[in-house]
Amino acid sequence: MSGHFTQTVVCDFEYEIADGDLPNVLCMVCYVLDVNLQHVRTIKLWRGEFGATPFDIRSTLFVAYTAWAELTCFKVLNWKFPTHVFDCHTAYLAASNILLPYNPDETRKRERKRLPDACRAYGIEGWELIDKEEISKAIGEGRWDEYGKDAVLTYCEEDVKKTYQLLIAQLRGSNRFPRTSVEHVLHWSNYSAKAVSLIQARGMPIDMYLWNLVEENTKRSSPHWCGSLIRAKVPIIRSTRLKVNGPTSASNTGCRILASSLGRA
Repeated sequence: MSGHFTQTVVCDFEYEIADGDLPNVLCMVCYVLDVNLQHVRTIKLWRGEFGATPFDIRSTLFVAYTAWAELTCFKVLNWKFPTHVFDCHTAYLAASNILLPYNPDETRKRERKRLPDACRAYGIEGWELIDKEEISKAIGEGRWDEYGKDAVLTYCEEDVKKTYQLLIAQLRGSNRFPRTSVEHVLHWSNYSAKAVSLIQARGMPIDMYLWNLVEENTKRSSPHWCGSLIRAKVPIIRSTRLKVNGPTSASNTGCRILASSLGRA
């Protein structure tokens, strides 16, 4: 991998965000790695310090966990996307999303796929002294001053450090997971990072008649009910752009988008 890029940048942003809105970028921390993936310097930028992209977007491999969030920040800052993106979250999903044999007597719990979860799966520890959930919530709600600038930058850098460690572990493989296919992850990240961030930034067209119909029947949302909507072929009345954000549950949102898109077919 090192022979194809002049450098690698492992990046994380922190930002405030309101339901249905775009990120209000607070800070960015990047580890710059040489061609041997050795850490050579650190970039730290705070609100008011963002100018041009602080690295060459054409020859650099850009690495992040759930990189669509970082690239949404790129859009907010009017930065162009890096040409080459490696999303460690996408790599982890490719390695860990395995369909187990059907067992009706076994109750299975859906595994979480956050950065700490991926790190633990690869044997990377070190989160024990960080209250990630509380700090993340405070930053998102604009209460970061309860911790202070230095603490927020330290928190952000810790995510970068763990993402860097995860990248190395994914490239090497482990007893549990094989080595990551860089070629595949670079290709998949064009969607999981770039396309998803554009959807997040621009919104997506939604059939509002069908959307409102689903909203009125949220409590009845189920695969059977979605199926009945799809079979009914509800006619299109009008469309508009709507960003699917906020507190809406993932399952209901998925049902709504599925019903809306298929209703338009």
